[in-house]
Amino acid sequence: MRTEEKEEEEEEEQWPSSRSAHEVLLIVLPYLHSLHELLSMSTVSRSLRDAIRDETALWTKIVVELPLSSRLTDDVLWEITSKSAGKLNTLILRQCLRITDKGLRRVVDANPLIRKIIVPGCTELTPEGIIGCVESLSKNNHNIETLHINGVHRFTKDHLSALSTYLPQEGAIDVEVCPKCDQVMMIPSCSRASCKRGRRHERKCRGCWFCVLRCRECAVCLGSDTEIQEAACGGDSLCLECWLVLPKCRFCNKPYCSSHSSLRHDVVTADPSAQPTFECQACHYRAGTNPYDAFDYQI
Repeated sequence: MRTEEKEEEEEEEQWPSSRSAHEVLLIVLPYLHSLHELLSMSTVSRSLRDAIRDETALWTKIVVELPLSSRLTDDVLWEITSKSAGKLNTLILRQCLRITDKGLRRVVDANPLIRKIIVPGCTELTPEGIIGCVESLSKNNHNIETLHINGVHRFTKDHLSALSTYLPQEGAIDVEVCPKCDQVMMIPSCSRASCKRGRRHERKCRGCWFCVLRCRECAVCLGSDTEIQEAACGGDSLCLECWLVLPKCRFCNKPYCSSHSSLRHDVVTADPSAQPTFECQACHYRAGTNPYDAFDYQI
């Protein structure tokens, strides 16, 4: 069985300039975006892995997103955040479907310096659990700067009112009461120039995604005077400006918005100089047929 010293010697033989390379990589580490990037970097070598593991500053901001989101559990989250030695200040968990109130609260109680909690799409969390975490962090005059909870279900106006007492900074939370349906939702800001001129709370297009038809790409409201284009996402709409610049399916000529671009089926060609093309899911699943016979095209 090989010893660690022998493995390190083999590393130095394979990489003569490993010391200088590692010095450069250590400079890069603080600029890594997500946990996935940090873990990937730790596989480069044993010495770099140890440096990442032992450097507390690298673990004060935890960002978990795809492809790790679906695998993150309460126990794994605790193990990762423990590396910050209680100095965690930013916790970003995107669509982590297995994280519960208990797991989040455990991390919050051990890290009283947290200022940003961003948990969009974490459907196992509850309003009561979120309020408990924010209340715990607000002790000793500690304020939460950012709280993003879009996608956490069953939030009501009473829950939002309770949170507002712990969030003195305006705009700290990403949801509010929709003036049209009276539900707690995310209300995007419209980028249309005419809508920007009026006061924020008086804009006619002010409403959630369900109440106001919007371009899925830029969130501009799509009124009767707007040319609306269909996206390949299934029911999503785009403004003409966004539709023109997005890449389109080679058969039905419909684009995916940026948030659904992962649904594209890229087409591999033998010509390296050819422009990259893709098929949308609807066209791709019609394998064995002529896709051109299945659609009426509108250019």
